[in-house]
Formats: sequence, C-alpha cells, structure tokens
Amino acid sequence: MSEETTTPPQAAEAPTQTGPPAEGKRTQLKLVRENIQSLSKDVGNLGKNHEASIKKLEKQVAALRSDLAAQSVSKDVGSFRKSHEASAKRLEKQVATLRSDVAALKIGIAKDSARARAKQEATLAKILTKVNAKPAKTAKPAAKPTKKPAKGTAKR
Repeated sequence: MSEETTTPPQAAEAPTQTGPPAEGKRTQLKLVRENIQSLSKDVGNLGKNHEASIKKLEKQVAALRSDLAAQSVSKDVGSFRKSHEASAKRLEKQVATLRSDVAALKIGIAKDSARARAKQEATLAKILTKVNAKPAKTAKPAAKPTKKPAKGTAKR
C-alpha cells in the first residue's frame, strides 16, 4: 500500500522527463506492472493474514462459548445449591416441629397412663373394700345365732 501512494508521483515525473514518448509509456507500463504485482502480493498477504485472523477469532469464540457454558453450569449449580439450602432449612424446621409434637404426645401419653393407673387403683381399692366388707357382715351373723323366743314364753 505504501508503494501505491508512491506510484502517482513517479507517474507524474515520467511525462516531464525528456525523451521519446515510447520510452515514457514503457516506463509507465513497467511501473503499472510493478504496482499490480505488489498489489497482488499485498492481496495475497492480506488473504493469509485474514485467514489467520479468522482462525484466531474462531478459537477465541470457541473459548468464550466454553466459558459461557461453564458459567451457565456454575449458575445452575449455584441455583441448585440455594434451593437445596432452602429445602434443608425447611426440612430442619419440620423435623424440629415433629420432635416437639412427639415430645408433647409422649407427655400426654404419660399423663393419660398415670390417670388410668390412678383410676384403676381407685377402682380396685373400692372393689377390695366392698369385698372385704361383705365377708365381715356374713361372718357376724354366722357367729351369733339368734335365738327365737319359744312359743310359750313371753317377754316380761
């Protein structure tokens, strides 16, 4: 490209030179050919550089895609971690509630069984008093025979 910018001044100098016009045309043609060759070389180099740049950019795009995929996976893992922690907290609260409920039920069962035992003992005590009281009454009449007054005797 630098040759391209230098070419117009040389072409401008060629007509001012003295000499046969055929030689000026030959010089101009020679300069045009050199310019075309340098331009074709520049275009070839540009194509090679462009291909290298494309390959480099494709590698960068692939790296960025893999990084993006890794970030999306890490975001998924992060959201999974957060939901897992929330679930764990909920479950811990439920377990604590269930434990307190079980403790309350155990206390209630213990109280109910104590009441039932006390009631059973009271009922057994009543039954024992009744059983013990009846044989004493039946034993007394058997121990004391009652005498009936004889028919001929009257109480005075």
